[in-house]
Amino acid sequence: MNKSSIIVIALIALLIGFGASWYLADTRPIELESGLWFGEQARVLPAFELVDHNGDTVDPERLADKWSLLFFGYTHCPDICPISLQTLADMMSSIDDEHVRERIQVYFISVDPERDTPELMSSYVTYFNPDFIGATTALEGLRVLTRSLGIAHEFRNREDGNPVYDVDHSGSIVLIGPDARYSGLFGAPQDAQKMARDMTRIVERN
Repeated sequence: MNKSSIIVIALIALLIGFGASWYLADTRPIELESGLWFGEQARVLPAFELVDHNGDTVDPERLADKWSLLFFGYTHCPDICPISLQTLADMMSSIDDEHVRERIQVYFISVDPERDTPELMSSYVTYFNPDFIGATTALEGLRVLTRSLGIAHEFRNREDGNPVYDVDHSGSIVLIGPDARYSGLFGAPQDAQKMARDMTRIVERN
């Protein structure tokens, strides 16, 4: 075998090695700092339909576009809801890469549809970030989505004719992938900086 053939074979072997290394690195499970990544265990969402604060439909087809972060709460919530939305706003502000930010959409989904009108949700969510979207629907339709995601919510101290009551609800933030699958979960309490790094890692890998 002449010298030229040896060089060609060596270059081919080197390229194969680089290709294999890239493939293995790119297919490794994503490790998150602040949440759970479901990977191949990601689940398809059921058919559901919400209405956002602009009057537009939110369904699996709409979510099949970006990485969606869903937080379930209500506008009269005294603590965890404003804290979580502020954390999500801080997370978005902490992501330097504009391309990454553009591929993330935050949804605030109300589990109190009787009080949370589109107008109220619009002013509430946009206070934290003008790009955040509020959405809800009647409880029967809402439970189709929340049950599939393992999100609990229940009215407390609610009496007929009394508009003052509380709603117990989960504090987790749900991650939906562009394939409209339930892809991850960020449990409470969340850390904005860690979530920013996690979401950057997720978007850049997919």
